Amino acid sequence: MMIEIRPVTTIEQCRQIGEIESAAWGADEVTPDHILLAIAQQKGAVLLAYDGRQPVGFCVSFVSFGGSSSNATGFRLKHHSHMAAVLPSHQGRGIAQQIKWAQRDFVLEQGIDWMTWTFDPLETRNGRLNIYKLGAVCCRYERDLYGAQVDELNMGIATDRFEVDWWLASLRVQAHRARQSANEMSTTKTWVVNQVSVVDGIRPERIQHDLFGRYDRLLVAVPTDFQAIKRVDLIQAVAWRKHTREIFETAFAQNYTVIDLLMGERLCHYVLIRDWRP
Repeated sequence: MMIEIRPVTTIEQCRQIGEIESAAWGADEVTPDHILLAIAQQKGAVLLAYDGRQPVGFCVSFVSFGGSSSNATGFRLKHHSHMAAVLPSHQGRGIAQQIKWAQRDFVLEQGIDWMTWTFDPLETRNGRLNIYKLGAVCCRYERDLYGAQVDELNMGIATDRFEVDWWLASLRVQAHRARQSANEMSTTKTWVVNQVSVVDGIRPERIQHDLFGRYDRLLVAVPTDFQAIKRVDLIQAVAWRKHTREIFETAFAQNYTVIDLLMGERLCHYVLIRDWRP
């Protein structure tokens, strides 16, 4: 399948992005056309993917700053990628990955080598794209970042998010682009910090807090299909949110970084390394 990715230049293309938003997320409200056009005109990366003449996916990022607001000299230029989506009819075909690599090329041409964005760590399909395929990493966790949402994916549960770093020019990301990356596991034993029951559903159980700080590599188990749990049992979905929130906030406070995601049929495992450096 030949996918062409082009920068947005017209208000009609912005309306098409809104249609993809609605279809992908089940949202009644979409980003206003004029906001998207303003970002595009001011050198943001507003890219639209086409399958022939049909718009099938997009991404939106804008220039921003990272660093401490208490130290202006510590600010560093970056792009923040706020949205990316693919039509449901075209998901699972590698289009999202193509869009993100095109976005990387766009940002590197501006002389910027750092990009951030957020995603739900319980949505493992996004984790597989962002961490495993693209080579992004994460050491920041945001509680209920967007507040209560009414779209199909987020309704009824706190909108906790990872904020990932994508070091665009790093050897790690270059290796992922060249498809030379592999799951970054050690030959030594890697400990799973949370116990999970897979009898009669997938339920979170005890967190082994004593493992934090004792071992440089840890695994965190999460359900492979969180939305399936949410559809059947919202109480269990909320329990998973609180369970993983406690784990990741504890880990990040002790200088662990998420660097990989191991996929499984019922459970996935995030790989955490202490004192990781890009």
